[in-house]
Amino acid sequence: MKVCSLYGAGFYYIPGTDTCIKIGGFVRTEWNHNANGSFAPMLDGTNALYTRDGNTLLNRSRGVVTFDTRSQTEFGTLRSYLRAGWQWTSQDATVGGSSATVYLDRAFIQIAGFTFGKTQSFFDFFCTGCYSLQTNKLWVDTGGSGTPVFAYTAQLGNGVTATVSIEDYTEQRLPIVNTNTAAVGGAGQPATLAAALFPLGVTQTSFHHGYETPDVVGNIRVDQAWGSAQVMGALHLNQANYYNGANQTAHPDEKWGWAVGAGLTLKMPWNA
Repeated sequence: MKVCSLYGAGFYYIPGTDTCIKIGGFVRTEWNHNANGSFAPMLDGTNALYTRDGNTLLNRSRGVVTFDTRSQTEFGTLRSYLRAGWQWTSQDATVGGSSATVYLDRAFIQIAGFTFGKTQSFFDFFCTGCYSLQTNKLWVDTGGSGTPVFAYTAQLGNGVTATVSIEDYTEQRLPIVNTNTAAVGGAGQPATLAAALFPLGVTQTSFHHGYETPDVVGNIRVDQAWGSAQVMGALHLNQANYYNGANQTAHPDEKWGWAVGAGLTLKMPWNA
């Protein structure tokens, strides 16, 4: 295959076309002994999991592949990118089945400044999960698992960009916070409210309203030889479908919420 130098190292021309492709990925395997899960030590207990009926030796293997294709058009570079993986843990199904693990955390197209598809949220700055081999995502409220976006990025020169993005928040949302402990689920069933990790008197429920309104995200970012910096903001419409115990017919009001953030990465001589 002919080397394609237009887009950096690792690209090759697809034979018979002007399209360049870069293929990457990794394979990782681990063994766990005296454990009840990946990176989960065996702890004392009384149920069967901790007796002779429990499985304390397991293997986990994972393969991830990436495909980065680019070609020139009258509107600029057309890029498509895909990152997907497969994971198998002892006793999982080898082919299909409910226990088989397949995930797709990146699948997007870019052209003329637009980005369409599943990628890191433009509100995120440093995606820890994106750099981890141990997990395909960090937490559900980060962009490690990917966020569906429809975005436009303007190139302002000297490494400075500005982006406006409409994003599907369902990959990142956390439970609705509610101060009324008598909440009832949208189907009329009592909600389980847990005060853990929330301020005194504040509880949570995961009864979200149906997805109707995307988040609006914006950022200004600079990428140069010394590192990167970003300021970002987001608007989110909070919608819940629970009802309080005294009123079974009136749902909570919808409220717009907002978030702002900033990030800085410096390239030191030893990690540049």
